[in-house]
Amino acid sequence: MPYDISMCGGDNCPKKQLCYRFTAEIVGRQDFFGNIPFDFSTNSCEMFWKDPIIDQRIRVRAYEIWETNGRPNGESIIHWQQAEREILEV
Repeated sequence: MPYDISMCGGDNCPKKQLCYRFTAEIVGRQDFFGNIPFDFSTNSCEMFWKDPIIDQRIRVRAYEIWETNGRPNGESIIHWQQAEREILEV
């Protein structure tokens, strides 16, 4: 874990389980944001940092769902959201 990035405590952030700033292992002393940077009015976070490990697990699961459903066109968002729910419930 690099000490030169600020971590996020998550609080009520809806994207915290997908964000590296929340999910990364903390080793030693680490700085945290004083307040969560998530903007609920725009449903976005300018400090969001995609967690590559979780993202890859979601990507693989979404592909499996797509294959199981007969490889339909135009449903990638539905498959991705389903995979996110499954992965984050674990």
